[in-house]
Amino acid sequence: MYQKKFFIGSNDVDQFLDLKLPVFFRMMQDVATEHAEVLNIGKSETIDKGLYWVITRIELEILKMPKYLSTVVLKTYPGEDKKFIFPRYFQMEDEKGNVLIKASSTWMVINREKHNVCLKPFEGKTLPEEHIDGELELPHKVVTDEVTLVEERKVRYGDIDLNGHLNNTKYIDYIVDTHDSDFYKTHQISHFLINYEKELKDNNVLSLYSNHKNPEYIKGEVEGTSFEANITYKTR
Repeated sequence: MYQKKFFIGSNDVDQFLDLKLPVFFRMMQDVATEHAEVLNIGKSETIDKGLYWVITRIELEILKMPKYLSTVVLKTYPGEDKKFIFPRYFQMEDEKGNVLIKASSTWMVINREKHNVCLKPFEGKTLPEEHIDGELELPHKVVTDEVTLVEERKVRYGDIDLNGHLNNTKYIDYIVDTHDSDFYKTHQISHFLINYEKELKDNNVLSLYSNHKNPEYIKGEVEGTSFEANITYKTR
């Protein structure tokens, strides 16, 4: 188990003083990266050897979004290795230990040059498996539906991460931005599932589609499916 405290500042929240969903994704990325270093599966075992971590699926259950000026604790821990799939779990709590958000995710390690999945990236070493009561099951495949085009969005330099691709957290920015402020005056996200299908690069033009329902199905395409997501909203 690895954990880190976060103070929710003005740049972290929306106009309703709730933590922004993309910011939460960046927090998860940060603690996962830090924990990888602690477990000796970080930069020296990946980037320095021509490898990199990619997230394939992630699912969230949002019980209560933390508010502006609050302090939270984000915990993370690995699950049981499944050949080339590495599960990782997250749980955000308030200072009293109340659970605010639960998340589960699956990751893989990719060879940068060959662009294929590494079956044994750490010479057969397994990670220390851990589980806690009430954790989410590992994310499943997104449920699809008929969709119509919402908008197109160009991937910019500022969206690209150290691997040269659209950062996984930026997908979330793109998704939540398909709705405007008026929509979020009456809707809050209570459940979120995304399957990352294909990496995006600088100057790609992403077409975003939605079924315009609740639960919502959103798909992004650039010469094929780039991601799919299911989102459930509750009344604010």
